[in-house]
Amino acid sequence: MPIIRITVPEGTASSKKDLIRTDIKSAVLRTLAPKETKYDYVSVSEAYGVIGDGLPVVDVDLRPGRSPERKKALVDEIALILLDTLSVKAEDIYILFRENPAENHYTGGTPLPEWRPASDLVSND
Repeated sequence: MPIIRITVPEGTASSKKDLIRTDIKSAVLRTLAPKETKYDYVSVSEAYGVIGDGLPVVDVDLRPGRSPERKKALVDEIALILLDTLSVKAEDIYILFRENPAENHYTGGTPLPEWRPASDLVSND
């Protein structure tokens, strides 16, 4: 899991929003949550505003456990994606991570388990 919401300027082409969404889902797998795809949700919405004056904003809601290095790697990849798709400079992007305990994340009526890196889940049998 995370749930990532990207807010871009009103009028952003659907093709660009789709590319941003797809590329960020891939970036999550390379940085925050390798091998975890079932609960990775990315949405792109529009808001009134201009690049560099409040947009784009990226909200990342996730369970605790990711290292600062993993988060920074995702931030760097998001910056590259938004530079490529919207010509946005890194300093014009606001990214906010919110960590909430697993007991506050539900899917199918069941809370998600605590997050653990995939490497910690490998059995040494």
